[in-house]
Amino acid sequence: MQILSLGKHNPRLVQIRKAIQKGELTSTGLLPVEGPKLLQEAARSGLAITEIFIQRGGRSGRSTFDPRSIANAAVYELEPEVFKTIQATEHSQGIIALVRPTAFSLNHIVSLTNPRLVVLARLQDPGNVGTILRIAESFFATGCIALAGTVDVHNSKTVRASAGSVFRLPHVWSVGLEELCRVLKKAGMALVGTSPAASQSIQEWPWHRPTAVMIGNEGAGLSGEEKERCDCVLRIPHNPAVESLNSAIAAAVTLYEASKHERKSV
Repeated sequence: MQILSLGKHNPRLVQIRKAIQKGELTSTGLLPVEGPKLLQEAARSGLAITEIFIQRGGRSGRSTFDPRSIANAAVYELEPEVFKTIQATEHSQGIIALVRPTAFSLNHIVSLTNPRLVVLARLQDPGNVGTILRIAESFFATGCIALAGTVDVHNSKTVRASAGSVFRLPHVWSVGLEELCRVLKKAGMALVGTSPAASQSIQEWPWHRPTAVMIGNEGAGLSGEEKERCDCVLRIPHNPAVESLNSAIAAAVTLYEASKHERKSV
């Protein structure tokens, strides 16, 4: 495979910089991923990898990962000073790739077999969002829906924190609350929220029901309207001296409880 060289003003690199800075896809619908681990996760998840950019003399050249092992991907070698203009973190380890993420629809996600979903209500911390995606996949959730106002799923910190789950877990972003409730009702799914003030605990909910669990904003929790739209609001039993739990921890405890009745040996 031929390895080509690019200058810092190349349109491909301009697109990558813009996408990483804004936390979005490139104009051609590609997602920049940084580092050999994420690149290998993308390949393992069956995503198409179109282009790979390596730093000349970088750590990627000394790793066991060979970018030439990715079929049908163009490989470009960049001078260190050029490579630094497209990396968002040192975690890139001298390798960045463009991958084509799978696109999902809201109707597809709610129609999955035995659906159990996590809904993100205006979360702002990309690390929390990525961690929740990983938690959701770990505890057998079938998908994730993010309400409008949630940090973008393509934010580089979100992608890194998901540790590859963003490539596999069906998800859809920027959904309105009204639309969410309408689609869930049509699909026969219950919407439950979490709040320390709720009277019913997560242990009392019939988790065999198709359910979407809504996790509130890190600082404000669920809004009054969001709570009103829930079929039930549940509390996570914990020491009352602690006011509330981190959103990712709340998601982990709730989804762990939800998965108990059907958990498989792994």
